[in-house]
Amino acid sequence: MTEDLTKRITQFLEIDTNYAVIISGDYGIGKTYYFKNKLFPIVRKTSVPNSENEEKYRPMLISLFGIKSVEEIQKQIFLELFPLLKNKGVKIASDIGKSLIKVFSGLDIEQYITDADTSSSDVINYNKLLLCFDDIDRKSDDLQIKELFGFINNLVENSNTKVIIIANEDELRKEGEKKDKDTYSVLREKVIGVSIKFNTNVPVIYEQIINVKYKEQLPDYFNFLNEYGKNIIARIEQNNNNLRNLIFFLEHFKIIFNSLNEYLKNDENLKPLEKEIFELILNFTLPISIEYKMGDLKPEFFGDVKDLYVGGLFNISAFLSDEPSLKIKSKEEKIETYQEVYKRKYLDENNQKQKSFFESIFNYITGSSSFDIGNLVSEIKSIYIIEDNKVPTREKVLGKLSYWQCIDLPMSEYRKLTSEMLKYVDSAEFKLEQYPTIFHYATRFNNVLNYNLENLKKRFKKGIKKGTFQYKPSLHFHLSISASIEFYEDVKEIGEYCIEVNKKIKAQSEKEELESLFELFKSDFKAFLEKVNEPNTQLRYSPIFSKFNFIKFWSIFKKAKNTELIEFGFDLKSRYTKSVYPDLNPEKQFLEQLKEKLELEIVKSKTKKLDKIAFEFLVTKITESIANFE
Repeated sequence: MTEDLTKRITQFLEIDTNYAVIISGDYGIGKTYYFKNKLFPIVRKTSVPNSENEEKYRPMLISLFGIKSVEEIQKQIFLELFPLLKNKGVKIASDIGKSLIKVFSGLDIEQYITDADTSSSDVINYNKLLLCFDDIDRKSDDLQIKELFGFINNLVENSNTKVIIIANEDELRKEGEKKDKDTYSVLREKVIGVSIKFNTNVPVIYEQIINVKYKEQLPDYFNFLNEYGKNIIARIEQNNNNLRNLIFFLEHFKIIFNSLNEYLKNDENLKPLEKEIFELILNFTLPISIEYKMGDLKPEFFGDVKDLYVGGLFNISAFLSDEPSLKIKSKEEKIETYQEVYKRKYLDENNQKQKSFFESIFNYITGSSSFDIGNLVSEIKSIYIIEDNKVPTREKVLGKLSYWQCIDLPMSEYRKLTSEMLKYVDSAEFKLEQYPTIFHYATRFNNVLNYNLENLKKRFKKGIKKGTFQYKPSLHFHLSISASIEFYEDVKEIGEYCIEVNKKIKAQSEKEELESLFELFKSDFKAFLEKVNEPNTQLRYSPIFSKFNFIKFWSIFKKAKNTELIEFGFDLKSRYTKSVYPDLNPEKQFLEQLKEKLELEIVKSKTKKLDKIAFEFLVTKITESIANFE
């Protein structure tokens, strides 16, 4: 894999040169690892041309990450040399030493410098060094590329030093173009003699890693990684062959796998689903790990990614929305959102395999919490629907009819299982998000069981109507239907019916919640304020005040204590910040009504002075809040 590169570098060391070599490649593909572990042991055995006593090169890796000046680079070089100087009595030549005296003005380093240049074997000259400058594309902006290349040029031309630059050359070129279109090209021509592309072989490295790290210590984990190696390698190659992503995933997934593997040994209900469960978790954890390690999965995108994953045990593809139609931009205006990029990269709409979101894994990978196997097991049981510590018969039936297990069933068994599945539809025992898929199972393969589709749709709706369901936010993401699916319009009709049912559940739920909130408002004003303004809760961003009957609200509000009114005023400031959350816009009218009522109270002669002070304070806060609405 890297043998040719090593050969090219050793040949570079064996000839007279006055230029540097650049090894270019993307971040995280193993360049630094190669230099430290593969190249340097060979360099240490490579003789310096025309040296006494067959002296060997001394390779040094100098990281320029965050380096602000040439002086800091010189300091790094000395610090790399210092252990050798201190322990072996070796000295450095004066051409190196003179520049170091300036850098280490507060340190006596003259004891390590020879009086004159010499080629003695116990003296280190620049021409005995192989200086490898790493992270050059991540140096500080204070160190200009022109100044850095000038320093390297001096090393290679005047001190006969062998220099290798390890970098992402595309990033260097971009930096040069920011200053001057031709800056990097001109500097490169003067300093760089040879540019070599660093290519990495992910399959080979993957095999090496899992063999060294896991084969003996964690044989079960090793066997799993070996079985699913192609899937993992494909994702790493998809993301610029970044080996740091691979290591990050392997080490974090190790904790998840070992904990779950141990648990499943003693769970008779989930044990038969072991392969399916691990595959489901792998397909979720791998992209999340990669995106987070690359820094693309930022906190502001967490919710977007969560919405992409389909809930429930089964799904189809694409989106069927209960939200207003999205405005379609022209091609010129269209810019992919992070959610769209993630979906395109990792969620294949044509893939029949299920996709689920695991909160416990997501929080662990993104650093929000430690991994808890109990939380993961709870999530698995909700996906595979474990009731009374066992898999319900209806879910076992669905499992037998899932893709592509059903294809080997005898036709009589296939018909029997489908009929049994539909009986559970009649009694509304499935989750709301499952019904479109179940309808598809009954009609797929060109309606092989010859159901009357109109009658079947009526049967589904009748069964669903009997059900008692919990409201499911973003159900449109969980009911995913591809336009290419068989009997698309019929499946879509079932999905739309489920969405309508979900909307009614939401409306009823909101009505009950609103009534509960109003009762709290009547009985405990302070507790009410704490509840509606609690950070990071749905109520904090829900326009509940606009939903209250204002006349009823005012009749209670005007009886509140002045201290409660003052507290309410302060809460307004945090609720309606300078950029009011869009969903709160309906509350502007509520605030205007409240302000009008308070102003009327202020001018009344019978209003007490202290009450007026509280009212005036609140009017001021309301006025400030209204100004923050668009």
